[in-house]
Amino acid sequence: MQLLKKSLLEVGFDGIFTEVEHAESLGLKNPHQLRMFHLNVGTSAFSLDALHRFLRRNIGRYVYSRAKIEQFHVEGDSETIAFQAISLLRNVCNMDDSWIGEELGDVMLYIFLEQILGAPKLYNKIELVQFGNHNIQNGGGVHLLPLKNGEIPSYQMVFGKSNIIGDLQDAIDNAFNSLVTIRDNPSEELRLVESTIFAQAYDAQTTDYLRNLIIPGKQKNTPVDRAFGVFLGYSLGLIADNYSNEAFRKEIKRRMNLDIKAHSAYIVKKIKEENLSAHSFYFYILPFNDADGEKLSIMSDLLGGGVV
Repeated sequence: MQLLKKSLLEVGFDGIFTEVEHAESLGLKNPHQLRMFHLNVGTSAFSLDALHRFLRRNIGRYVYSRAKIEQFHVEGDSETIAFQAISLLRNVCNMDDSWIGEELGDVMLYIFLEQILGAPKLYNKIELVQFGNHNIQNGGGVHLLPLKNGEIPSYQMVFGKSNIIGDLQDAIDNAFNSLVTIRDNPSEELRLVESTIFAQAYDAQTTDYLRNLIIPGKQKNTPVDRAFGVFLGYSLGLIADNYSNEAFRKEIKRRMNLDIKAHSAYIVKKIKEENLSAHSFYFYILPFNDADGEKLSIMSDLLGGGVV
């Protein structure tokens, strides 16, 4: 039985993100995804207004554990969840624009792993601050994915990392640098998972479920493999003045198909070079008008100004 449910408020997702179909694949032996989306388009540019609202609606669910959110409800403070989450983010990042700009990628990855992959959040790095762990800057989220492989149930712990930068290949390189760090420190990652489970992040029934599922014990454990989830944001690079509004919309899909065709083989090459072929990978790619500028402006809006 899957007790861990997704925490995301999905209302509005389909009206914000449009998937772009393509013919590329990672061709891995284990389950994998390579999916591209774009935001709403208006007047030859990606519109950020709906994304702003969606982030404000879900920022508390990204920051806080399910038990903490339930505590807000019990204490009658449901209306303050987003405010408290934003306040915590501001304090943790100390309004460092380089740090908080990268945080947007982790929020986006949380959204896609829960909504598209169907992998509920176990924890994310911001959550750990509440449990006394302040070494979070190079961290990411961890999600639990149930797999349907015949009669034998199995799971994947999906370790997440993101990068948003103008050039897509640079984003790929930066993400893999972080993934290798996660791969090389498995005991540290498991320690964080264990500490989160034991730190009252869940109700008692879910805690027992996760303890028996994830933490090695005397009994035979359900198979749990390690996988990686990656969000990549980049600048699409279209000059609006060169297109009519309708032509711009068509060119978005054509350019995105060219981009994924040009970089899918590179992603596979990085997986092989880093000896990661035994893992599942779930990639979610989203273009921006100006990735470097917008990752700061979006978070500045979310946090109430002061980043840029």
